[in-house]
Amino acid sequence: MERNNDFAVQFINITKQFGTIIANKNINIDIKRGTIHALIGENGAGKSTLMSILFGLYSPTSGNIKINGHSMYIKDPNQANELGIGMVHQHFKLVMAYTNLENIILGDEFVQKGFLDKKTAIEKIKTIQNRYNLHFDLNQKTGDATVSTQQKVEIMKMLYRDAEILVFDEPTAVLNPQEIDGLLETMKVFKESGKTIIFITHKLNEIKAVADEATVIRHGEVVKKFETLEDVTSSMMSEAMVGKKVVMPKNDLEEPISDEIGFEFKNVSAKHLKGINNVSFAINRGEILAIAGVEGNGQEEIEFVASGMLKPTSGEVLIYKKNENGENIGKNITKFSVMKKSKEKISYIPGDRHKHGLILDFSIGENSIIRRLYDKEFNKFGILSNKKTKNFYKEIESQFDVRGGRNGSSLARSLSGGNQQKAIVGREMLTDHDFIIIIQPTRGLDVGAINSIHNKILEEKKQGKTILLISYELDEILSLADSVIVINKGEVSEKRSIKNITRNEIGLLMAGVKNE
Repeated sequence: MERNNDFAVQFINITKQFGTIIANKNINIDIKRGTIHALIGENGAGKSTLMSILFGLYSPTSGNIKINGHSMYIKDPNQANELGIGMVHQHFKLVMAYTNLENIILGDEFVQKGFLDKKTAIEKIKTIQNRYNLHFDLNQKTGDATVSTQQKVEIMKMLYRDAEILVFDEPTAVLNPQEIDGLLETMKVFKESGKTIIFITHKLNEIKAVADEATVIRHGEVVKKFETLEDVTSSMMSEAMVGKKVVMPKNDLEEPISDEIGFEFKNVSAKHLKGINNVSFAINRGEILAIAGVEGNGQEEIEFVASGMLKPTSGEVLIYKKNENGENIGKNITKFSVMKKSKEKISYIPGDRHKHGLILDFSIGENSIIRRLYDKEFNKFGILSNKKTKNFYKEIESQFDVRGGRNGSSLARSLSGGNQQKAIVGREMLTDHDFIIIIQPTRGLDVGAINSIHNKILEEKKQGKTILLISYELDEILSLADSVIVINKGEVSEKRSIKNITRNEIGLLMAGVKNE
């Protein structure tokens, strides 16, 4: 038996109940000091709830927690900080109007003679930045920072408060591959310096890369413990997580693609954060066209122009419809608003579910029709039908396995990130459409949910839908796409069949290396 003081954190018979929903049931986990312990489970399995108890956001219904061998009742996050516990939440807790510096020191400021002492704070932060190679501009407004920088600010908030137990809740869900590698290396450095890390992720290859041990939670209960990961495969972990073997679907590239165009960009230029220049591509009916590239090279501009959130500075956007004679005619929708494009049977799964996918303080049921308020199916003489809204949400919940919605009555913000994503994907796929824009569809999802949504996307293809897929996951593109274009610095490569391009060639194009 190991002594209690060998453990940084011990969860002892933890149960957490919300009304009739049991989020955690009799959970027992011991986390050794100075290790990286992975917490694995499906969306809604209860992982984030357990970490929220550790961080003082929730109180357990029963059970207790030991920190460094001592039983503790953690009443709020301030006490958690005092105990050396820090947490990077799946959805960042930052004030976007503040600077990075102000976000780091908020609530833990140095004060000299009644005045805010930023100089001492900056000295401490600079020391931490140099030690852990976490460099970023302290004076930058957080709302203007990249997602990667915002995450560094969240990590710095923990280190600034001298945290020794670091909780990372889905930290890589919003990062590109290069940023993920950097974060995993930083976690190894934290471990080497003696810190204890609890790592929640669905990406099993990341667990294999850094974790010492892993615990699997399913439906709120511990179902498996891996005391070492040396001989553990990703398929073993995924089977423990889902409860069955998971075989990921793949586009067999045998389904016929129509000769008829469904959607087209013609020489489109637009300016948002960066910009796109003279971008042209066409997608046929029954085709999945993927756009690959390192994040920040113009993908967001293509997303916003296609959906109607951004008007291009030049060029045309066309949706193709059959006329009475059966001719395929392009309709210019360049200047159409988001709602007007929705009426043209365009569905849209956005890259940022919180900014553009949901109204977090509306119920998840209300969010299911938020893009269809004009639709006579739900709106009669300005009055929304609660019955039809509830029925539509139930269909989403059933077909896309959305958990925690309580028949649509739960606030959108109360669902886990993965269940929010499944609700958006379900809403857009079950809304009548000819063309669908799909951005990062499986961001933050577990392997079972990824399997389900990939199957749904391939089903869209079989139904002859026109599909634009933008993903930073190269494996996802290679599994789903019929064809691919690569974007680099706002310009796109020629369209290539996925059959006629290698992973290495895509990687070179992503890096800006053009074929000779």
